[in-house]
Amino acid sequence: MNANAKAPSRWKQFRYRLEVAGVGFIAWLIPKFPRRPVVALGRALGWLAYHLSPKQRRYALTNLDIAFHETKTRAEKARIARASFQNFGGTMLGLFWSPRLNREVVDRLVDCNPKHIERVHEIQARGKGIVFLTFHYGDWELLGLATGFYGVPLTVVMDNMRNVALENVLKRLRGQSGHRIITEHNAAPALLKTLKRGGNIALLIDLNAPVTRGGVWLKFFGMPVFNNSAAAALSLHTGATIVCAVATPLPGGRAHIVYGAEIEFTPTGHYEDDVRALSQKCLDFCENLVRERPEYWLWSYKRWKHAPTTDLAGFPFYAYYTKT
Repeated sequence: MNANAKAPSRWKQFRYRLEVAGVGFIAWLIPKFPRRPVVALGRALGWLAYHLSPKQRRYALTNLDIAFHETKTRAEKARIARASFQNFGGTMLGLFWSPRLNREVVDRLVDCNPKHIERVHEIQARGKGIVFLTFHYGDWELLGLATGFYGVPLTVVMDNMRNVALENVLKRLRGQSGHRIITEHNAAPALLKTLKRGGNIALLIDLNAPVTRGGVWLKFFGMPVFNNSAAAALSLHTGATIVCAVATPLPGGRAHIVYGAEIEFTPTGHYEDDVRALSQKCLDFCENLVRERPEYWLWSYKRWKHAPTTDLAGFPFYAYYTKT
């Protein structure tokens, strides 16, 4: 924690303790049940959240308007948004089941072509490291955990949380398969060191970049987004291979995992242009999958909140001009 950070008030300290107690109880309780009803419960909670969270529902429907315009009806967009909430609920509650996972259980839960895993190990053997690229699609939590059980430990970045004790609970859950979980504060040196030593990292491509820490303007569904460029920058700097990975949900809390072919890119020698071009290529991968199965993406995220111009015509209601 930042030594200069203001200490939380007594109310916040009390609230933090309640949060940790509640989440700790869930983390203790959930693994006692089979995965199928756990994920089903998570999906039911997601359905409930869709109907009881008007602000988040509005974000989702607005984003769907931006992405698909009139190519989908209002009813179709509502169905996609509702399914997205359900997918999120199932994914997150499924994370709390992670203490039950091991390689044998993963083999029952995950449908993955063995040749994909072999290819990952072959790339790993080059000694340059791998940047696994994924996004908030499908069961991204199970994807991360399964990768560790396939013998590919990762350094994974998660958001800083004000409640450090709660952050530690989530770190433990996400690290069940041998991953090193770090927070985004000063993450860049740790990621760079991992790749230089031939290790592997995992990054989410569909996140807005913090303005104070850099990023690049890219296109997502034809609209500008101020995107995190860490994956491209780290790959170009270290020679690490970028591999796209995705987990598409299957019935019963299972998933179909695909480790795609490596992203091929030939640097031009103009570093900033190369970072932007490679970042766009990675984001295009994300967009193409979302177009195919939009119900699996997290539509309630404020993806287009940054705008490169004061003219906000065409941007969502939550957008604002961002000077970079």
